[in-house]
Amino acid sequence: MGDNCECGSFPKCQKCGGQLVPLSDFSNNAVSIRYKSWACTNKDCRFFIVLRGGDVYYGTATAESAR
Repeated sequence: MGDNCECGSFPKCQKCGGQLVPLSDFSNNAVSIRYKSWACTNKDCRFFIVLRGGDVYYGTATAESAR
């Protein structure tokens, strides 16, 4: 996705057909990390994709990991 991306053009969730939206975070050195994770907007689906230490993790959030 580039800076010239149109609003609302995020990818569809392959699990439920909902929409995946990007989430950003900060590293331990307070460096901004764009699109560190993606989460489905369907609250019943709870699918996510996360980048951690160069590895990609994906799956469904559990009650323990949900905040």
